[in-house]
Amino acid sequence: MLGKIIRTSVVSGFLAVLISIGGSLQAQTSKPASAQLTEDEQKVVEYIMTEIGKSKAGKPNFGPQTAMAVKKDLGISVTPEMVPRIRTAVVMELKSMEARLMLKEGTKAPDFSLPVLGGGTISMAALKGKVVVVNFWATWCPPCLKEMPMLNELHTTYMDQGVVVLGLSLDEEGLSITAPFIKKLGIAYPIVESDKKTYQAYGNILTIPHTFVVDRNGVVTKRFVNNQSKEAFEAAIKAAL
Repeated sequence: MLGKIIRTSVVSGFLAVLISIGGSLQAQTSKPASAQLTEDEQKVVEYIMTEIGKSKAGKPNFGPQTAMAVKKDLGISVTPEMVPRIRTAVVMELKSMEARLMLKEGTKAPDFSLPVLGGGTISMAALKGKVVVVNFWATWCPPCLKEMPMLNELHTTYMDQGVVVLGLSLDEEGLSITAPFIKKLGIAYPIVESDKKTYQAYGNILTIPHTFVVDRNGVVTKRFVNNQSKEAFEAAIKAAL
């Protein structure tokens, strides 16, 4: 199961929005979609996509107040019966966006200059000549947290050979919220606060953890979606060295 990009809940018969990205995503996108939406449902879908567009990482942290916001802003009362159709339509919109923007293997890794937990900034340009493992994660993603100690081991093992692991946080609240998690997990590699520009440059990522292995020439040689084994990461790192 993957981290939630938009938290879902129904409160007092209202939509309190939305999607969990994971194995269910393929099942949802295989359903016939939004031609069956009512006019009100289509307006709600457009509203949600607008809110996603406003967020730092394309992942607003919706809570129970969302349905009330829909009611206030659109004058639409969302019933539980509307939720599955709206959910499917939004997933399909997001998957279409991901397919259009996804950063593929063999592509030059986009540069960025972003703040690091503990102070300072880090950029891909400054890491030229190193193998960089760019891992997108968030504190609300249990599989991400499960994977991080393994990435930490790889960082420690291969850092003397010119390998750097970067953890790009997608938390809307910024780096302050990540600090307790990093301390508890004992993570030694740099934790970086992603911004919207970087998130979009790397493909408007929907599913996390999502990891790119970048070789010494700055080219993406491997892209991993979801949790991977240590052996799979190690093979990709060795191939990029």
